[in-house]
Amino acid sequence: MADEKLCAVGGCCKPIINRRGYCSAHYRRLLRHGDPTKGNADHGAGDRWLKEHTAFSGDECLIWPFSKSTAGYAYVRVKPKRNPQSAARVMCEWVKGPPPAQWYQAAHSCGNGSGGCVNPKHLNWKTPADNHADKRGHGTLMAGGSHYNAKLSDEDVAYIRSMKGAVVQRQLAEQFGVSHALISSIINDRQRRQ
Repeated sequence: MADEKLCAVGGCCKPIINRRGYCSAHYRRLLRHGDPTKGNADHGAGDRWLKEHTAFSGDECLIWPFSKSTAGYAYVRVKPKRNPQSAARVMCEWVKGPPPAQWYQAAHSCGNGSGGCVNPKHLNWKTPADNHADKRGHGTLMAGGSHYNAKLSDEDVAYIRSMKGAVVQRQLAEQFGVSHALISSIINDRQRRQ
């Protein structure tokens, strides 16, 4: 059709599908990201970006510019694997070589792994125990109420423990919106302490 109107995004040759003047792809990006030009990078962009930065020599954190997990860690799809992998692990393997054992972790000397740092100078292979100790030393260990997925704050846990015997556990579970089993574990001090 000669009179068919095209998407308002420059360079897009797809027909518009709505009153806002966007094609279906750009309209979905507008709804999801608030901007029709924002969204996922093209396939292979993360892989290329990592390769371009393997020789990065700055001392400051090199922050991953693409999507991150809810905890802030960078993930990338590197060919031929299709599943997302830790971008820090991929960078560490490319720069430092393979890990001494598969269970070793790419640890950040800067303590900014949850901020998306992939600076090769900040990465080293460490055991999970050593990496855990580093996180504790950096103050970035997500545990207890500071964990991004925590339903209860440290103050909530202290309050629940103080109510042992004074309030029925089922009532505490309803009050805090958690399971009765969790309340029982907290009151009986069966929750793992960090």
